[in-house]
Amino acid sequence: MKPRLLSNWRSVLRYAWSIWLMLASAALIFASVALMLLDASMLGLPAPVFALLAGLLAVLAIPARILFQEKVEAFLVEEDGGIGLPRSWFGRSAAGAAAAVILAVAFIEPWEDTRLKAYIDIAGIPTICTGHTEGVRLGDTATAEECREIFLAEVVAFEARIRPCLPAELPDQTRAAFVSAAYNIGAGAFCGSSMSRRAMAGDLAGACEALMMWNKARVKGVLQPVRGLTRRRAAERALCLEGLGA
Repeated sequence: MKPRLLSNWRSVLRYAWSIWLMLASAALIFASVALMLLDASMLGLPAPVFALLAGLLAVLAIPARILFQEKVEAFLVEEDGGIGLPRSWFGRSAAGAAAAVILAVAFIEPWEDTRLKAYIDIAGIPTICTGHTEGVRLGDTATAEECREIFLAEVVAFEARIRPCLPAELPDQTRAAFVSAAYNIGAGAFCGSSMSRRAMAGDLAGACEALMMWNKARVKGVLQPVRGLTRRRAAERALCLEGLGA
């Protein structure tokens, strides 16, 4: 299996204690080497050489930490098959975000075809697993376990990316519907859309209705409505409005 970056590698670099501990360890080792080199005649050559090697290994542990490892579980799976997501992933709004992500995972999965070999989707984009497109090339393959981890991590990442583009307080179903849309059209497109603008202006019902504007894809160079997207947007709108009690 070829190495693959974790989808949330930026968060790992920023928040993982292991990264900061390894950096501190490397800094201490290199500092000790510098001190020893100032008086090499007293300590001799072997000590700094071994210390340098230890520092190099500590630094190399950092890229190893952010590469995808099949046997490393990034998610907690409950005995009943439910998904347990670490609260620390979601910052201050942990409880609400986690609940919305779990709803979004259950909602998105039936709409996204999971394939273990890369293929070209309807818009002409190389895709693998459950709608994963970043860095994908034709010929890429993945295991079912890899696809599951990538999918879950990406839903978490999309929720985090669109969080600044939505009001802080949203019903879980409404947020989950917007996460599903962002997963499909991209976080940048969502944050620049009327869905985000209406929601931020306080028109949540209007934001839910704006989902229906995103039912088109470029097929053979022509932007046109797609039946599957229309059905998905309608389901997202229904979930979105359900959260508002509409």
